[in-house]
Amino acid sequence: MKILQATWLKSISVLVVTACSAGSGPDVEVVEGSPVESQDEALSGNALSPAQANTALRLIDDICADTWCSGDYDFGFRRLTCNRPAKTCTLTLQVFAREALPSQAQSFWRSCKTTGFTGFSSLVDSTANGYQSLNDEYYDALTACTTRIVSRLH
Repeated sequence: MKILQATWLKSISVLVVTACSAGSGPDVEVVEGSPVESQDEALSGNALSPAQANTALRLIDDICADTWCSGDYDFGFRRLTCNRPAKTCTLTLQVFAREALPSQAQSFWRSCKTTGFTGFSSLVDSTANGYQSLNDEYYDALTACTTRIVSRLH
């Protein structure tokens, strides 16, 4: 079953965009996502422990209400994996239309693959007193991703 799911995931069209900030910044790949894990992710392992992934997902969700989630769509952040050798992290999310008509899809699965990130310390800044927040570069990459996703849903 996993092989069929991975094959389906690989057959989806991919849109690659670059997050621009004066010509630099991380590459962001937006893909139609799936609630299932791809075979490639399962084989490559995750540079994040389950606790680290949960912390990062919580921080992403916490900042969402003040940023990306204030418009026509709400986001559910479902899975975060990082591949240290490839220097990529993939965030799988579910997008919900706030005012969807009964004849419209109620949610859309998407994922954002960001480059230049290798694990927890590249995604989350931690202070000596234990306070944690999203790294500015990762926040910028997620902003580019969510903006691109919403623009493609209209």
